[in-house]
Amino acid sequence: MKKKDLMEQAGISSFSIRKLNRGENVTTDVLGKICKALGCTLDDICEFEDTDK
Repeated sequence: MKKKDLMEQAGISSFSIRKLNRGENVTTDVLGKICKALGCTLDDICEFEDTDK
């Protein structure tokens, strides 16, 4: 799927896509919309990294 298609299907902005590409934080709302568009769960697209170490 192209980024433009994901933006349209998920109803998210190009700004959110740019943040994801840069590895920056996005809201859980954005992640939820992406999951819905892709038919997956948050566990499928995210990984928790403990930064307190």
